[in-house]
Amino acid sequence: MFENIKPTIKISLINQTGKGEPFCGPGMIMLLLEIRRSGNVREACENMGMSYTKGWKLLARIEAWIGFPVVVRQQGGKGGGEAHLTGEGAAFLEKHLAFLQECETTVGEIFSRYYPVKTL
Repeated sequence: MFENIKPTIKISLINQTGKGEPFCGPGMIMLLLEIRRSGNVREACENMGMSYTKGWKLLARIEAWIGFPVVVRQQGGKGGGEAHLTGEGAAFLEKHLAFLQECETTVGEIFSRYYPVKTL
């Protein structure tokens, strides 16, 4: 009966001080993944349908809250610049991806307790 459904979750990290605003959610993680893949903030933003200015604002927000740079930018000339995740930025991304995977696994286990699939 429940074999064709599954839960989905959205995890965001928030600032516990002040207004509790999120600084790292699915959009941020996608941006970091795109930067890692493309090596370019502008291309990463374009691939996501995000403005370049918004992309840099998101990066500035996460860096302010985690306390270290996540992206290093190399100014470009004719061919454009490059951007890469810093060592700390790459480690943060990998840790966060592992955290998300563990959350999804745990939610899946909980889900299966409440919505068991009947076997014949």
